[in-house]
Amino acid sequence: MDVERRDYPKLSPPSGAFHHSVRSGNLLFIAGSTARGTAAETGDIATQTEAILDKFQHILEENGASLSNVVRVTSFVTDLREAAAAGEVRLKRFAGAFPASTQVQIAALGTPDLKIEIDAIAVLPD
Repeated sequence: MDVERRDYPKLSPPSGAFHHSVRSGNLLFIAGSTARGTAAETGDIATQTEAILDKFQHILEENGASLSNVVRVTSFVTDLREAAAAGEVRLKRFAGAFPASTQVQIAALGTPDLKIEIDAIAVLPD
């Protein structure tokens, strides 16, 4: 089975030894993403979640898919008390096609302004 590792020029370049996405067959693994490099970087958790899902939507569209193809997400938040605001964004953006989900509180992300990081797995259409 072929494995395609890909970065997307419209997104900020990866900040380490990883790619924005890796495709194997009809599975697309989207690397953990934050609002880094967007206007939302210093915003609240809802604004940051919107920016992350915008990035995911771009990656998915480049692969012939949409957020409805996402089957799994993991969210890393710096304060669980703010997680409900991120959840409201997800309710709207996934529009009923909700993925399996795990949410974990962590001590910190790359900079003090970052409040959430999300990664995802999508099943691409045939």
